[in-house]
Amino acid sequence: MAEPMRTLAKAAVKARTKPGSKTAVQPIEKLGDRALRTRDKIKLAAARLLNERGYHELRVQDVTERAGVAAGLFYRYFHDLREIVHEVSTDFMAELNARTSLLPDVVHPYDQIFERHALAVRMFTANPGILRCLFQLDGDYPEFGQVWKSAAHEWNLQVASMLNTSARLPRVQAERMAFVLGAMTEGVFFQYLIRHTEDLSVIGQTPEGIAEILSVMWYRTIFLENPPREKLRTGKALIGGS
Repeated sequence: MAEPMRTLAKAAVKARTKPGSKTAVQPIEKLGDRALRTRDKIKLAAARLLNERGYHELRVQDVTERAGVAAGLFYRYFHDLREIVHEVSTDFMAELNARTSLLPDVVHPYDQIFERHALAVRMFTANPGILRCLFQLDGDYPEFGQVWKSAAHEWNLQVASMLNTSARLPRVQAERMAFVLGAMTEGVFFQYLIRHTEDLSVIGQTPEGIAEILSVMWYRTIFLENPPREKLRTGKALIGGS
């Protein structure tokens, strides 16, 4: 995944650099292997601290200390914390979509739906700081909202392809349903992972439980029936019966 991530990083840096601005930041394409490894170490440290502390508690000195590099090196590779966090968030969402697209083919559509949600919930649960940036910094920094919108659009198109195949929906109908289902999932993620809404926490006490709730609701919406009971992992009570 290193090369695709660096390609995305180049685009992110280019988007933040104003023409004619004076900066000491080195373009990624001019960095050697050693410099690229150092840059990646700083990004990894920033991602870990972001998830531990949140964006507003992030400091350059803490990032470089965690990375084990001199404080001044940060500004060789990044203009500011906003830039590095934007790049980390972009990489994270690209990795989510890449991993989702590589999920193994399964026979039953419920398994496809569940595995998709389980992967997303696991990754978001493990990266709360990144998720909060994507949801909560949009008002101050529009580029964070754009990261989410672009990645969600790609995720939804993957869902549409699945609906076209497993539910035999025409392409346009599949895309419209995918966009609605994606919006429902986004709302649940926000309520469960950001607001920690008690109502959701009670019925989905684990990330797998939340994935199950979403998957059952999706299956009902798509196929107008409950999924087979034997397919459920944690939430058999969601469909009733003995």
